[in-house]
Amino acid sequence: MTIPGGVPAALLSDWKSAEERLYPVVMVRPDLYERSVRMVRAAVDELAGCLDVPALVDAWGRAAEIVHRAATESGFDLEGLDAGLIAGAAFSMRYRELAVAASRSERLQRIRDAADAGEPWVRVEEIGSRETAGMVPWTWVEMHVPSGAGLRQTLEADPMTGAPRYSLEVVPLDPGTGDRLPVPADLVGIEESFTDPTEWMAAVEAKRAQIEGT
Repeated sequence: MTIPGGVPAALLSDWKSAEERLYPVVMVRPDLYERSVRMVRAAVDELAGCLDVPALVDAWGRAAEIVHRAATESGFDLEGLDAGLIAGAAFSMRYRELAVAASRSERLQRIRDAADAGEPWVRVEEIGSRETAGMVPWTWVEMHVPSGAGLRQTLEADPMTGAPRYSLEVVPLDPGTGDRLPVPADLVGIEESFTDPTEWMAAVEAKRAQIEGT
């Protein structure tokens, strides 16, 4: 199985596992913890030449060489450190950097496409899915292309009853990038919650109409 971005799920799991195992082990030794953090950062810097996820996956076969080269060039001592865990943690961190950059690039393209097509709204962010909404929240943000006004909508399970719970919040976004902007003081904490999906959708449509009319 390969996850979006081209990383086999088992490989990504190995990278995350290495990261999770590295820091708890060395935190009992502050000196090792500091050296590990610096060594991971050096290895990530060494991976800067991997400009996309496929290149990162290809580099995994040279992970040991990359870590030792990073140590040599940075003047770090690997004694007492697990080079394998250092490598996994570094690849995991570089993967996140690439994933964030790719996600932003895709978002910018969606915004440009919507603007070119004259579409009033575009989805700029989504976390979770309808299929997993009962276990983890499903949240998405739609942006009004001309103004940058965003509608953040969430479907999740009520922690007390397990029943569906819906919410709606207006968030300010940069219309050119979809990036979050500071929330004005008069909007802080304003989030509407619903238990009835019909009322929720009616509120969404009303808010859309309000935004489009301003």
